[in-house]
Amino acid sequence: MRTSSTPSPSAAAADPNPQEPVAELLAEADLVVFGKVDSVDVAIDAEHPRPRPAQTATVTVEQVLKGDAPTTITVTKPAGTWYFLTDTTEESYDAKWAGVFTLKRDGEGYVLFGNTGVQDDAGALPAFQRVLAGQPERAPAATEAQLKDWTARADIIVFATARGASDHVTLRTPRTDFSTSATLTPIEVLKGTMTSPMQVVQGPQPETAGGTWAFPVTEAGEDGIYFIDTSSGTPTVLNTTRPSQVNENRIPRG
Repeated sequence: MRTSSTPSPSAAAADPNPQEPVAELLAEADLVVFGKVDSVDVAIDAEHPRPRPAQTATVTVEQVLKGDAPTTITVTKPAGTWYFLTDTTEESYDAKWAGVFTLKRDGEGYVLFGNTGVQDDAGALPAFQRVLAGQPERAPAATEAQLKDWTARADIIVFATARGASDHVTLRTPRTDFSTSATLTPIEVLKGTMTSPMQVVQGPQPETAGGTWAFPVTEAGEDGIYFIDTSSGTPTVLNTTRPSQVNENRIPRG
């Protein structure tokens, strides 16, 4: 099975934490919001040894997923965590500055709980949205019928690296933004001809909680298998499930 490249520094850590299923976090939380840290009372950086001391932060709420909250809330990060809160973007995975905050009520404010506290992986918000809609935390793989349809319709099937275009961003996440168009650089062509990088757009996606997938806007890009229809003159990717999750061995042959 083809494996994808890492689209962001945080993706390798697989937030939400595998030991903390989203359904359990939602059940325990009094409040779950998507937001960002505006200020912290104790400045910490990646050089500070673990465990990190307690912090209190002012957080701007951009979206409420569970509970009720004003636009601005006070959040306490307990002492003894491996991560820290910051009001600036930092490359360190330990730095949490935006994402899904899982919170319990604490007087007039809220306290973070769980191993991760602030889920900031690129897939975190969609995972919470799926579970809230009664769907599995992880998006399902492509069905046999989908793979058969894409294979028949595609002029090109290619294992390639996709680098999203920054001028067509539709989803902004703390670590990686995602776009509806990209440049595909071929690694191995499985059907048709593709000898050089190609500009492509994402085809229509089904309405589903948390969305489906899009091209990561990173220098590293993301590897996957792309089914491309060139009949309209604009190369269009047919996949409605994430290309990095397509198993080459399941693609119909002949």
